[in-house]
Amino acid sequence: MNDYVRRPREPYDAHLVIKRDLTNIIAKYTDRGDLEIAAVYKEALARYNRG
Repeated sequence: MNDYVRRPREPYDAHLVIKRDLTNIIAKYTDRGDLEIAAVYKEALARYNRG
């Protein structure tokens, strides 16, 4: 039996999605203790926020 329910696509803001993803990447590398790579992504996030 196929119980797949088609859902409408939710509108999303690409800017917020990219910020969310970069924040998740920063958190992952910070938790691992790899602060150099986390700093690179923090810089990318800062540049992205400036627009």
